[in-house]
Amino acid sequence: MAITPNYYETLYITRPDIQEEDLAKIQQKLQDSISSNEGEIIKADKWAERNLAYEIQDHKKGTYYILVFKALPNASKEVEKHLQFYRTDILRFITLKTTEEAVNKNKASEEKKEKTEPTTPTPPPAAPPTTTAAPTPPPAAPEPPTAAPEPPPAAPEPPTAAPEPAATPPTEAPASTEEAKTENTDTQEEGGTN
Repeated sequence: MAITPNYYETLYITRPDIQEEDLAKIQQKLQDSISSNEGEIIKADKWAERNLAYEIQDHKKGTYYILVFKALPNASKEVEKHLQFYRTDILRFITLKTTEEAVNKNKASEEKKEKTEPTTPTPPPAAPPTTTAAPTPPPAAPEPPTAAPEPPPAAPEPPTAAPEPAATPPTEAPASTEEAKTENTDTQEEGGTN
């Protein structure tokens, strides 16, 4: 029974200050281990230089590389063995098994992206043409609510001090003639004869 090749993706992070010859040596070792296992490299790209989530070997940044290949199952173990051997230059790595459909889909989307990207820079857009038509009015402001909000209750007024009633002297004259008559009759009844 023949062993069928599998598809793999390896993501590895190198030191940001790695020398070109050291990187080329590592990539050549990876390529040799894949080809010795009846494999082929589908994609080998520098992805990006990014800040790391945490410091690794005194580095706060790292350069990410992606390697997609098709090979016998033993190839993934050899690739990881080489990446581990160069652990001073390779900060982290991971290899995942993938499917042919996923690889083809990714390759098709990258080809489509390359076709849609312009090869020459496009000139800046021209200024919009001026028109003599009246400008469109701005959108209408929203209508205010129909029910007016109730005003807040007024603060109660502080009580005023009422003046104390003055004592009326007994000799004070009555205010009206009616009171005078009733007063006279009261004193006559009390005193008897006048």
